[in-house]
Amino acid sequence: MTHGGALQPLLAGEQAAAYALYRDAMMAGLRRVARWDEALQRQRFAASHQAASLFWFQQGGANRALLSLRRDDAALIVDLLVVPPAQQRSGCGRRAMHLVQALCRPGEQVRLSCLRRDRRVRAFYAALGYRIARAGADFLDLVWQAPA
Repeated sequence: MTHGGALQPLLAGEQAAAYALYRDAMMAGLRRVARWDEALQRQRFAASHQAASLFWFQQGGANRALLSLRRDDAALIVDLLVVPPAQQRSGCGRRAMHLVQALCRPGEQVRLSCLRRDRRVRAFYAALGYRIARAGADFLDLVWQAPA
């Protein structure tokens, strides 16, 4: 694929590496609001992100980010985008999301959720053209529309 990288499905046996990336990247942020419960987070990750939905964003021969993607009748849904702290602000997340958007059919949407109070993440998605579809107490549902 183009856009400076590729999305590659996880290979058999890579789920432990995917969880480690998730844990390392998410732990600091979650610790600000709650205690990290390793057993609970491992269980949630396994239940929420099936192997078939997990993809590496690869660039330069290395895994730069982790995504969980699925499709329903109307949209491509991003359940997870994890960019390790060392890769943040390097363009990896933007390039990964451009690849996701390139997978859309004409007129199809990309949908995702983010924490309402995470201004940095909200600004990231706003810069990519996402708009708020629904605002909840803690989360925002965001949507991007592919050209028809």
